[in-house]
Amino acid sequence: MTTEKIPFNKWSKERIEQGRKYMTSRHQKYLNDPRVKLILSKTKWGFIRDNWFGIEGADSQEELQQVIENIYKRKVPDDEMFYPHIGDFRE
Repeated sequence: MTTEKIPFNKWSKERIEQGRKYMTSRHQKYLNDPRVKLILSKTKWGFIRDNWFGIEGADSQEELQQVIENIYKRKVPDDEMFYPHIGDFRE
């Protein structure tokens, strides 16, 4: 379990500031980030992408898939598991 604040890339920071992104999916739980209000159970990436792309800050499922593949520098399969974190991530 990670205790520091969740890091964000430029794309995410822009959408957080626009008030469009209030969920972020991570491989580990960020338990002590005061911006996090709720951490959901591990969820398949395909479900997150297809159903929650809007609250992740994306305009489409395709955009969110492209963003995560740019972050991980690989194809992220639908069955890869993530912890969705919900909160107000503005600084």
